[in-house]
Amino acid sequence: MTMLEIIQSFCRRTNITVPTSVIGTSDQQILQLYSILEEEIDELSGRGSWQYLTYEATHTTVATESQGSIDDIATNNFRFIKNDTIWDRTENLPVIVIDGPDWQAEKGFSATSPRYRARIRTNQLISTPVPSAGNTWAFEYVTWNAILDNDGTTTKQVFSEDTDTLLLPDTIVKMGLRWRWKKEKGFEYAEDFRTYETMVADALGREGMKTVLHQDRSERRTTPKVVVNQGNWPL
Repeated sequence: MTMLEIIQSFCRRTNITVPTSVIGTSDQQILQLYSILEEEIDELSGRGSWQYLTYEATHTTVATESQGSIDDIATNNFRFIKNDTIWDRTENLPVIVIDGPDWQAEKGFSATSPRYRARIRTNQLISTPVPSAGNTWAFEYVTWNAILDNDGTTTKQVFSEDTDTLLLPDTIVKMGLRWRWKKEKGFEYAEDFRTYETMVADALGREGMKTVLHQDRSERRTTPKVVVNQGNWPL
């Protein structure tokens, strides 16, 4: 659905005069809905690793601690790196992500670790030990850009046209708009909020492709097996 269609749908449901446009309107009620909708999109887009908002970045390492601005490495409006996705493809090893205490512990020892460890600080991707120049690092990240321009190609964080569309589930966004609007107006919104949270959890639980977690000892049915025919066979 387009941004205008979402606002119009909400207005019909809520018995508010349905606008013919949102961008450029002076109607304070519609402007409030517009602001709430943008708030909903920014919040919802960060709730998990939505596949439409997930991109891959590659980086050629330099022989310095700082690898540069993360915004220059992950160029599509970087929001956060997905856990356990940073790999050094040249050395075929994962890059270990560490936090502040572990970073300081690493720097405090005279001996350096054999594996690269990285973190983001002051928006810089930094590594210890200093990596070799020319290695290829790759990782997946989530973008802030949850809106698709009406050109069908450009993604962005804020609406600029009534015909812009969402890269998030329309039904969840509309439910989010509903409870947020009710909260803003001082109405009871608890039931709508519970429904919304259930919808978000359900959607994220099925988003993209998931690995199967087995709590018993059964083999995965998709695991390739070697089949040996019964009877005699040559050695």
